[in-house]
Amino acid sequence: MRWIYLILIFAFFSCSKMEEIGSLRILGSNTEVNFFNETTDQQNVFLKKNELYFLNSNFVSNLNLTKYSADSVEIESIAGNSDTLLLMTKTGLQIYFPQIKKTNQLKNYNFSICDKMAILDSFVVVSNGNTNCQPNIVSKVFLFKINAATELLYLNDFQSDPIIDTKVLNRKIVMLSSSGSLGVYEIKNGEELVRRSEKTIEKAEFFRVFPNSNKILVKSPSGISQFKVLPDFSLEKINEI
Repeated sequence: MRWIYLILIFAFFSCSKMEEIGSLRILGSNTEVNFFNETTDQQNVFLKKNELYFLNSNFVSNLNLTKYSADSVEIESIAGNSDTLLLMTKTGLQIYFPQIKKTNQLKNYNFSICDKMAILDSFVVVSNGNTNCQPNIVSKVFLFKINAATELLYLNDFQSDPIIDTKVLNRKIVMLSSSGSLGVYEIKNGEELVRRSEKTIEKAEFFRVFPNSNKILVKSPSGISQFKVLPDFSLEKINEI
């Protein structure tokens, strides 16, 4: 009888978990749950279908303190900070200002829901192509600028390996490519994205940035590598576990 109770309890929690996951926004392929996010000012956000929930760190038991509804727009991913957020949707990029709860649709430069993006001040970096969404398009990294009229203006681009992820770390752009290249980039002269340093981590899978310590953790099959970004933009490997 005890085993029957255990099986029933396990089934209950399993079903509850499945229902919970089923209610969350699924990335276009319906194979990857992509709902936990972190802004560049380290505010936690998660996506639930067409809604954003901002987690108040002072009241972590209440996830509904700040909520944004996108009116049937399915948000696939976000980038930015709690003042200005980029939303990647099926219609391309939208810019959202949480303080005034205003959203503007930006010009669509053949964006896809598989693209990786970052925003630094008024500059937007987007990696595009050679993904599940756009397998036959050459992979490139684009630099845009959002002007005072909230219009997205193209600046330049360069070819690259497919980008696994793009993040902002203390006013630097960090990108990890499918070849395992971890690069630190600078926006130079207000019009060009320039790589300042690079390290290669074989078969790198993903990375996280930690602004308070100016460090990067990179996950690969061999373990986790820890890097520090120095003031001159160079990468110093601290250790690997």
